[in-house]
Amino acid sequence: MGAPLWFVSIAALLAFSAADVLDDCQLVGGDKKSAGEQAVLAKLAPLKGKRFEAKTKEGSDDYKYSFVVCGRLSNDSKSTNEGLVQSKEGSTDTSVIGRINDTHIISGTDWILLIYGSGDKYDTHCNSEARKAMVMISCSKKTLGGDFTVVQEERNKSRECFYLFEMDSSLACPPEESHLSVGSILLIDGCDFVCRSRPRTSDTAYRGVGDDQLAEEPEERDDHLLPM
Repeated sequence: MGAPLWFVSIAALLAFSAADVLDDCQLVGGDKKSAGEQAVLAKLAPLKGKRFEAKTKEGSDDYKYSFVVCGRLSNDSKSTNEGLVQSKEGSTDTSVIGRINDTHIISGTDWILLIYGSGDKYDTHCNSEARKAMVMISCSKKTLGGDFTVVQEERNKSRECFYLFEMDSSLACPPEESHLSVGSILLIDGCDFVCRSRPRTSDTAYRGVGDDQLAEEPEERDDHLLPM
């Protein structure tokens, strides 16, 4: 006898939910993803799964913000892809600020802006829209990742509210340029052609001299030097 229909339905639902749990950032864009965003996201690979925390005080309340770069804060089966979470000290209350299955990423010369959307909805602020986390990663050659801090929460608007954070990372730094100028490189590469009179592999040719090429020694005529 086959399994009851309700059992099959629950099993299928659980399998679907498990498949939706992610271990990496999921860029938003439908079937066609931005190649530029994918390239910037790849730069953050050394930080993937790293956890950072920051604390702030609002009135008499203390809050802690926990952030994971392209990873979930919770690894249990109840995870909803939380990438950045706010928790109140001395309380079990938590709010998901952003999720990794709604990721945007932008970069400039020496900065990367990582955005997690689809957070928990506001109760009354911002027309009850979903919370959003924006993490500004600035260039610092001193650390792979550090100095994660809270900048502000912008919730005094009717829409497009956000939490802004910042941190330092060498991954946001531009690649170092060579100290050699273009002219120096061309001079070094072209030395074989400019500074040498013959190819490096050519050997000096030495040929023997035949007897027929030797001139006969002229006879010295010193008779006129003798006394008569």
